[in-house]
Amino acid sequence: MVLEELLAPAGSYEVLVTAVNAGADAVYIAGPNYGARAYAKNFTIDELEKAVKYAHLNGAQIHVTVNTLINNFEIVDVLNYLFKLYQIGVDAVIVQDLGLIWLLKTFIPNLEVHASTQMGLNNYSSIKWASKNNIKRIVLPREVNINQIKETYNQLKNDNIDMDIEVFGHGALCYCVSGKCYMSSYNSGRSGNRGACAQPCRRQYRLKYRGYNIGNGFLLSTHDLATYDNIKEISNAGVKSLKLEGRMKSKDYIGTIVNSYRNIIDGNPGDYKKDLHLVFNRKFTDGYIMGDKPGEVMGRGSSGHEGLYIGDITKIEGTKVTIEIKNKEIPVILEPGDGIAFKYNGKIKGIYLENIIKQDENEIIIDTTRLVKEGTEVFISYSASTHEYLKQFEKESIKNHIGLNLSLTWDKELNLYTKVEYHIDGELINFRHKSLDMFEKANNKPVDEKTIENQLNKTGGTPFFIENIRFNNMPKDMFIQIRKINQIRREILDTATELLMNHYTPTKKAVKEVRKNLSKFIKDYENNEGKVKQKTPKLSLFIDDLSQIRAASGFDLKRIYFDGTCHYNNSEDYFKNIKDTLMKGSLMASPTEFVWVLSSFITQEDAIKCSEIVKELENEGIIISVMGDFPGMKNIFDCPIYGNHNLNVWNSFCVRNLNEAGFKSLILSSELSGSEIKELVLKNHDRNIDLEMIVNGNLEVIVSKDDFTNLNDGKDFIIPNDADYAILEDKKRKKFKYKVFFDYNRQSHIINKDCLCLIEEINEIKELGLDSLILDCRYSNEKYTAQILSIYNESLHNKDQEELSKYKYQIMDFSQSYINKGNYIEGRLHEDKQ
Repeated sequence: MVLEELLAPAGSYEVLVTAVNAGADAVYIAGPNYGARAYAKNFTIDELEKAVKYAHLNGAQIHVTVNTLINNFEIVDVLNYLFKLYQIGVDAVIVQDLGLIWLLKTFIPNLEVHASTQMGLNNYSSIKWASKNNIKRIVLPREVNINQIKETYNQLKNDNIDMDIEVFGHGALCYCVSGKCYMSSYNSGRSGNRGACAQPCRRQYRLKYRGYNIGNGFLLSTHDLATYDNIKEISNAGVKSLKLEGRMKSKDYIGTIVNSYRNIIDGNPGDYKKDLHLVFNRKFTDGYIMGDKPGEVMGRGSSGHEGLYIGDITKIEGTKVTIEIKNKEIPVILEPGDGIAFKYNGKIKGIYLENIIKQDENEIIIDTTRLVKEGTEVFISYSASTHEYLKQFEKESIKNHIGLNLSLTWDKELNLYTKVEYHIDGELINFRHKSLDMFEKANNKPVDEKTIENQLNKTGGTPFFIENIRFNNMPKDMFIQIRKINQIRREILDTATELLMNHYTPTKKAVKEVRKNLSKFIKDYENNEGKVKQKTPKLSLFIDDLSQIRAASGFDLKRIYFDGTCHYNNSEDYFKNIKDTLMKGSLMASPTEFVWVLSSFITQEDAIKCSEIVKELENEGIIISVMGDFPGMKNIFDCPIYGNHNLNVWNSFCVRNLNEAGFKSLILSSELSGSEIKELVLKNHDRNIDLEMIVNGNLEVIVSKDDFTNLNDGKDFIIPNDADYAILEDKKRKKFKYKVFFDYNRQSHIINKDCLCLIEEINEIKELGLDSLILDCRYSNEKYTAQILSIYNESLHNKDQEELSKYKYQIMDFSQSYINKGNYIEGRLHEDKQ
């Protein structure tokens, strides 16, 4: 099997102990900051050190999540934190921020780096880029399927690239592709990219089309992923690590899923599938990884836990309730103390069982005073025996898992010299131990080999067991006290343990070198106040229809970004027509630069098709540029490339890394505040790259693989007009209305309910030193585009605050939604409250 690692989550030290004891090969945890779970308990630095030691003594690894996005104010702090993780010997850090990738490869290159799923590296070119950036492992997006994984694995082998593949195998699924969701951030100030997601996807919504209600319920809520039936396929596809989700979950939950998957992977018999159904889940899906369709992945009926379905109530006689067993696939034997749930008309009530009257393969009769009705569905949601079984994993203990080979040799003075050898991670570790003046001539009973062997074999409480003992030149008339043999054993085991722990930590020389380089960098960074090049930014425009180019006529624009992905409902039509559209658009836009915006999270296959179209246009004298959201674009496109918002540019080192990757311009993240943008630009001087900022538009908050098939009535939602959209309305907060568009891959694009409008801040923004201010006019029309362009063009000519406020009210009059200032003024609000 290629699969060799079961990777478990832990939100506290107690949970980590359970995960290791239950059989995890590695555990991923977070320290006090930057861990993408802002409301988890997480680990202090002392607990991190304790966790690393406990895991390493048990042959497990520790991966630390440093997978939030980082602004320039935090660079020094996060570097000091990463240096500490390097010193204490963590096995890997999981990173999302492309700037941190550059800093790590430059200053701490021997700290293993894994690319977080939120980095969104879904195609082969982005993975090749990762390899060049000292990334050892890719955590693939959950949307990548098994065939794509297999193809990627084979390509890596063919190109002789040493890259591990990790996938999520169990737990909650994010609705948004790669977890790159902005809905929570833009509407509640709680950023998913900073670990504070408010989970708006678990709320109830209704879907409307042209005023008609076509779907209700938990429309954005997914089932939970479960791949226990697909372990062999996943391994054969080239996956090295199977990741379990749940850093916010309880000890019982983690103990159950780790124990279950450990035994399923190892092929041990048991009721492990049943156990997985009993801990929290939103019903299971095989996931996109195993080829499930969006309608099968989505759980639109509920966002809560039900448990394992048993059957239905068929008869009630007083307090005697008969349950007909209908789930024959996973049989259940109920016991007193188990928790069962009754579901009727969508509502769930639960009890703990006290009296089971009868139980066989066809029916269960229980005694309960709970008011229930015939036809009610019955689930088991808690197993008392499983809960009791899991207690064995709670106590700290060290497993004897490393075999020691001992070679014992005595000299003429009866001094013992022991050669000790063992292997860890394929490396031979050996040392010699001297036992002086412990043995003496025997007066009565000389010590024999068996006695010595028996005492040396008592290695309990250590990672070691004695694999082999060789006796060399052992005198026959020799004596030693038992306590002294035990002392020799303890000394050997102490030295072996010390060398084991040293194996996981860098040498003093290496630490000194990293410290020296980091100290110099930090000093220079803090002393460098930076400077802003005085420049007047130009306007750029996002459009999705060529008619909007007419509205831009007469304006001095930097670029026109054309995004036509949502004008076609299938790939064939898109690629058949897009070349002519681009040709026409480029001629209409001239002399303004015309940029083709690629589909979000584009596949390798589609990216190559797009590059061929760009070449064909060039051969016909039409020069265009492209905009995309993956860092390996330069490997595919031989034209100017620009970075879209999904690259999440949060700091100047992200800019530097993407500049080195060939990008000529980048959109800064709309999650940043004005002060964060100012600091980024200050620290980014002398870079030959344009920086852009969206100042107006209804921002894209979610791109999802969901196509709104299999709504609650089982029907699929199909828009007959390619460029049309649906409305997603929050059932409780009815003012929260989002437009939903579909691209040629049937990915859904959810557009924010409010329009970002920074017209009143334009004088301040002009001083930031940006190259371009973007007006996002996609999904609007020619008239709206002309009005927005005219207002912002006027605002660039040194208008006073009173005039800018008048412009704001004009925009409010013709805007298609409410307007707001996004995160520009206050940043992510929840961070200020902490």
